[in-house]
Amino acid sequence: MESRKIVRLITSLLISIALWVYVINVVNPSSTTTVRNIPVTLTGTETLYEKNLAIEGSGDFTVDITVRGSRTDLSTLAADNIVATADVSELTLGQDFITVEVTVPREYTVEDIRSRKIGVYVDELEVKTVPVEVAYSGSAKNGYEATVVSVYPEYIEVYGAKKLVDGVGGFVVTVDASNLEYENVNEFQITGQVRDLAGNDFSGKVRVDEPVITVSATNYATKSVVLTTGYHGQPWAGANVNRITAPSTITVKGSMSLLSGVTEVYSEEIDIEGIYGDAEFPIVPILPEGIYLSEKDKDIKLEIDLSDTGSVEFYYYPYEVSTRDLADNLYASYSLSDGAYITATVTGPIATLRSMSAADVTLSADGSKFVLGNTTVKVTASTQISGVNISLSPETISVYVREK
Repeated sequence: MESRKIVRLITSLLISIALWVYVINVVNPSSTTTVRNIPVTLTGTETLYEKNLAIEGSGDFTVDITVRGSRTDLSTLAADNIVATADVSELTLGQDFITVEVTVPREYTVEDIRSRKIGVYVDELEVKTVPVEVAYSGSAKNGYEATVVSVYPEYIEVYGAKKLVDGVGGFVVTVDASNLEYENVNEFQITGQVRDLAGNDFSGKVRVDEPVITVSATNYATKSVVLTTGYHGQPWAGANVNRITAPSTITVKGSMSLLSGVTEVYSEEIDIEGIYGDAEFPIVPILPEGIYLSEKDKDIKLEIDLSDTGSVEFYYYPYEVSTRDLADNLYASYSLSDGAYITATVTGPIATLRSMSAADVTLSADGSKFVLGNTTVKVTASTQISGVNISLSPETISVYVREK
């Protein structure tokens, strides 16, 4: 009886083992599967920033993971169950690489990571503050225009590798006019877009902590009003102003009630002092509170067309006059009453005058007929620079001649 009992126990054990082997290898065998494009979470970025370093690019890396497990378990495996990380805290300036580590639930094992090592370029960390700009899409009905009343924040910081941050041209939020109410201001949360210097999308190349901007906007009525543009100052070298061009009207926008009281606006005074060629100046209209400049007139300019010629003045003391052809035994000294000076007015092309200085003009007097004593003499001016005319005031000065 005892031996039969032992035989039954051994038989039961063997059957159990056989069933287990059957289930493992036939019913629910071990297998592998590859899960692709698992995002890699970078750790240690703050430590890297503290060293004034940053990875060039967005830092959005992915890997493919091969995982082993039972067929049953693998059938329920999701990408969310896999965590891929890489520590960047020890990276150094220049070409480097990061090593990816992967964790999975305990019923799985990681067979392969492609690619476990990812090449990166580490640059100096750069932080740049840029204004938040507004662009418009869509359209309002005739006689109205989309209007942004306020933007918060007005500036944002972008940061990352210096080479890329230096290429940032701005940060833009786009407002769709077709989504705005008429003369009723609403608040919107809009995700902005980093642009490069050429105005192209630069998203993902640098980082922005707070890309969502609060924008208050509406569609306001538009109206054409008279614009008076003021300016002051004189062009350099007395150049004549041939023509001044500025728009006589502009389009403004606001609520109908406010627009009804606006028929004319003035600009901020434009300083044209010292300009030396054709020039353009932005016109900044002074608008009443609640009135805004239409987008189509935001780049209006005052255009000035100058003559190509002008004149400059140089000043000389009498002792700066040299004497030509003076007898070797004579000495001449020049003077003007009350310590006055000689003014040389040089007239010619503006481009030439800008390169001249007082040293380019020589004043002299003809001493070939000087006699002893006091007399007056005519002073002449000369220069090696061509294309200019020189006049003097006064043309004559006093001279005292004595023997050496």
